[in-house]
Amino acid sequence: MRITRLVCQHCGATLSGLGQDKLFFCSNCGKGWVLGETGLEPVQVQCRASADSHLPLPFWMVRATVHVLKRTVRNEFTATMLTFSSRYEDDVLTAKKTETGGHADKRTFLFPAFPVDGLPGIGVALSEHIHDLPEILDIEEDRPDLCGGLISSMDAAVLARCVAVGQETAKADWLAEIEIVLSSVKSQLVILPCSQEVEKVDVAKTGVSFFRRSVQSWDEIVDYHSNRT
Repeated sequence: MRITRLVCQHCGATLSGLGQDKLFFCSNCGKGWVLGETGLEPVQVQCRASADSHLPLPFWMVRATVHVLKRTVRNEFTATMLTFSSRYEDDVLTAKKTETGGHADKRTFLFPAFPVDGLPGIGVALSEHIHDLPEILDIEEDRPDLCGGLISSMDAAVLARCVAVGQETAKADWLAEIEIVLSSVKSQLVILPCSQEVEKVDVAKTGVSFFRRSVQSWDEIVDYHSNRT
């Protein structure tokens, strides 16, 4: 069993968080760390939440080149398709499908760094509002404590592909099949100020929210920050 000391490898300050966390942020020097196979590994950080933020939460910002190798859509949705429970079959209505692909574009994805129901959909919504995020904190400003980061950088790359598929699904056509590959993947930890409003949690200034009950460790996250205020 490997034991890793939760100490910032840059300044030596103690790193804090929840028992299952894989992401850590040093509020002393602003460095980020992810728990890897060999111990703590550095990760780039954008801190957009101040020390007085009541609910700073971790998110992943992933930049990648998205290669759409194949994209098949149904040209129309007919009553015949209903007999197949709206499920696409390659040999059904062959003449009523269009196949494209063979193009690539650069995209930036933003999604929670903690497990939440419907994460790909939340990622699609957040990725559309990246330009609405608060400004990055100045290096001189006090930094917040952070907890709840359960999604590793390797998992973030996989989830970025899920968000990319979600973006394709959200387009105004009847998507039947898609093949996507991501390359040149670069991940950053982003700390955003969030607020809890009754049953929902609002993410910064994006207008995007999720239900707090959809996060399994939500009570622990709230208790952590409540004990530090």
